Amino acid sequence: MKVEIGNRLKRLRLEKGFTQKELAIRVKGGLDYTYIGKIERGEQLPSLKILIKISEALSVPLGYFFRDEALPALQKLPAHEFKPLVKGVKGRKLLTAIESLHEDDIPLLIEIIRLLNRHRNAAKVKLPDTGGGEDVPMAAEEGASYKKE
Repeated sequence: MKVEIGNRLKRLRLEKGFTQKELAIRVKGGLDYTYIGKIERGEQLPSLKILIKISEALSVPLGYFFRDEALPALQKLPAHEFKPLVKGVKGRKLLTAIESLHEDDIPLLIEIIRLLNRHRNAAKVKLPDTGGGEDVPMAAEEGASYKKE
């Protein structure tokens, strides 16, 4: 992902005709131009906050830096697969949020969902030598209890 973001940043910066120094100055709050170079070379993964500032400086949606190839997969998803997601108040809120989503931000949303799923899949770890083999819930689990027994 670092390399993809870096390549897209460099390509866009060059298309806009900026040097790394010029882009660093345009970023709200300023940025060191060497940091831009590290991002472009795939040596540094910028924080979401920095990436937002860079996208604003370049006048592009944040989703530009994330995978565009995820969009066709979402469009092929059958409607019946959405049913479990849209039940109840939370589901309606999700649909409302999706309706107001800008098309350019869909790849970013997909990447966030992938990260959440990866975290959830890794969320339970077996405790060694506890005798009970209980699962320990991680922060991403809804309704997780962290009280000491």
